Amino acid sequence: MTVEHDAARIPQGSAVRRLTASIEDARAGRGFGAVVQEVWYVAITVGLSVLFVTGIADSIRGTVTARPGAVTLTGELPAALVVLVAAGGLVSLAGRMGPVGLGGGGAAWWLPMPVDRRGLLRPTVLKWPLVSAGVGVVVAPLSLLLFGADVSVAALAEWAAVGAAGFALLAGGAALLQRFGRASRMLAVAGDLVMLVAAVAIAGVALTGQDVSGWTLGGAWPTAAVLALGAAVTTVLAERHSDRLSGSGLRDRGSVGDRTQVAVLSLDLRELSGALTVAPERVRRRGSLRLAAGGARRAVVLADLVLMSRAPRQVAQVLVAALFAVAAGRVALTQSGLPLYGVWLVTGFWAANAAAAGARHADLAPVLDRLLPLSARDVRVARGAVPLLAATVWTLAAAGAQSLSGADPLWLALAPPWAAVLAAAAVRGAYRPPPRWVASTLASPMGGVPPTGGLFKGLDVALVGTLPTAITLYIGRLTEPLVIAQWVLAAVVVTFLVLMTGRAKKASSGRGGPALSRSPGRR
Repeated sequence: MTVEHDAARIPQGSAVRRLTASIEDARAGRGFGAVVQEVWYVAITVGLSVLFVTGIADSIRGTVTARPGAVTLTGELPAALVVLVAAGGLVSLAGRMGPVGLGGGGAAWWLPMPVDRRGLLRPTVLKWPLVSAGVGVVVAPLSLLLFGADVSVAALAEWAAVGAAGFALLAGGAALLQRFGRASRMLAVAGDLVMLVAAVAIAGVALTGQDVSGWTLGGAWPTAAVLALGAAVTTVLAERHSDRLSGSGLRDRGSVGDRTQVAVLSLDLRELSGALTVAPERVRRRGSLRLAAGGARRAVVLADLVLMSRAPRQVAQVLVAALFAVAAGRVALTQSGLPLYGVWLVTGFWAANAAAAGARHADLAPVLDRLLPLSARDVRVARGAVPLLAATVWTLAAAGAQSLSGADPLWLALAPPWAAVLAAAAVRGAYRPPPRWVASTLASPMGGVPPTGGLFKGLDVALVGTLPTAITLYIGRLTEPLVIAQWVLAAVVVTFLVLMTGRAKKASSGRGGPALSRSPGRR
């Protein structure tokens, strides 16, 4: 029996998309009033956030005083390099998240339909260039304000136009290249390399102390017009060729996007890192390394090293964080005092946390650690070896730059205690508790989010363990008693965390849970 299909009765993809949207709006009770209320709420939230951040920046700018003889980064060239770092991050995200993808119900219901895929994917294709343009409007002027002493409104408008058009062009180009085989993986790697090169350039300009204030953007409006034209052309071409995207690729990108969105809304930084670490394409293994374990602890450390070596993004994060810490000492807003301590705290924790992927995997799937003839305390100590290595790289860069700028080698004495505290903070953050979805949600500008008591776990250890350095930067003078205090406090904090790890596991085993502190070979 032959079944004939009437092509005229098959709806267009845009009609299916509009029908789905109307059904969702009817079930959710949406309407024109709800849209106006939501837009008003977003406008008020963004306006208050801008005023809050501007007030804090003005207060910090008024309290920061330049060190005598210090060379600060000013002008448009450092701002352009910061924008380049943000552009590399955008390209990296686009390579990992698609940028075009369908997840959840869209992948389950739309893709099997015998309708044109172009009409279904049109809003998804247009979303990335529009959102990227909005990001460029914010990032470019803020970068200019960071490095410009006297910035005019016209200059801010020019930078906003160039940033919006340039970021939209990058997003449109990423969407256009997605239909090729390994384009997504190449974009992700290219974005990481751009971030690394731009960070190296910022650190190089900061360390050499060259005067780059004379460099200007020049011809901003024609450049913005050319970039906008290119963004429009690439976006239109990407939309016209969206029907060539494979269904499996759209599902993979959509699943990464859904996982990233859930991690952001639930304020789960560990899940966000796991979602963005997923490789865009499957790579064929070309061989295996022959490693002699030599014991359980050495096996754990080698496994974490191999895991980090197979994720170049994590290595790039460590280097970028170290370079940002080096450059922060040459920026007028963050060259001294508590602002510099804040930059050190954030970038140091970022570097150590990027190297703690093995600990995060062990927390999500603890079965391998339970098979080792090690206690829970010994396993966590071993998991801290790779974060300690990354933290050492960061501390040597930050303390070395501070020592060179102030001609005081005593700053290098702070590198070992800082590295130990940051490694302990990274391990503690990797084993943070997940969001409590069964509890009542908390109101936020992004909607209801689950309460999580582990959002700042890890960062609290880094903050408490480096308080003597904060005092040193606040008073503007490093003394030997403060160095001794930093060493003592770091030793106390790390020892306390190691001792509390064993107690927590014994308590959990006493409540009927698995006795992680006992090894299979010690019964």
